[in-house]
Amino acid sequence: MASTIWRLKVGLIGENCYIVESEGKILLIDPGAEAEKIDDFMRYKGIKPSLIILTHGHLDHTAAIPDLFEIWGTELPIAIHPQDAAYLGKDSEQTNRLLFEAIKAPSYFHASWKTMPPPGIFLTDGMVVPGTSLQVLHTPGHSRGSICLYEPELEAGSYGYEEKSMVQGANPSCIISGDTLFRDGVGRTDAPDSDAYALEASLRRLARFSPDTLVFPGHGPRTTIGRELS
Repeated sequence: MASTIWRLKVGLIGENCYIVESEGKILLIDPGAEAEKIDDFMRYKGIKPSLIILTHGHLDHTAAIPDLFEIWGTELPIAIHPQDAAYLGKDSEQTNRLLFEAIKAPSYFHASWKTMPPPGIFLTDGMVVPGTSLQVLHTPGHSRGSICLYEPELEAGSYGYEEKSMVQGANPSCIISGDTLFRDGVGRTDAPDSDAYALEASLRRLARFSPDTLVFPGHGPRTTIGRELS
């Protein structure tokens, strides 16, 4: 069954929050800010997520989680790579504070921070997210536990920004790339848990996918593997 994807642009730095319907399951990916906007959109679509997936643990991709749990009156399992687990749970305040101090953005931490719940599911390379068709690619570099999510088949015409963007053609594959790969750029590697050499290896891995593969990044507009290779 082909999947459907929506993007919501949230927060002061334009983080991309994705909502994916895969095999009948609703997944919320990287809810970085504006919990009410995310909740309003899902209510409008008549959908409810059963799992939150994080491409990495940095606060600009997670900050809406506590408010969403408060709005919903319940918590959902949070899936993350084990090497980014310290950004959630008992160590999360110190880990996030050190990150944003290191990149000289302490004000962002203080404006966004709320206590983070612990992870519930660990995603490792080669896994398929349970109950879905999304495949996990461990792509370290921006952070040690950065992942991308590969979807082999999107429903034609059912992907885009804010609402469905009608695009003609056969059902494409896509990669939700987090902060590993952007349109005309790649993730920064000046954080304490970043590694430029690891990022280079991760990008070489992504380059092996079909040039037609759509890329849905953590910030900015979508692109394709082929465009970024050209």
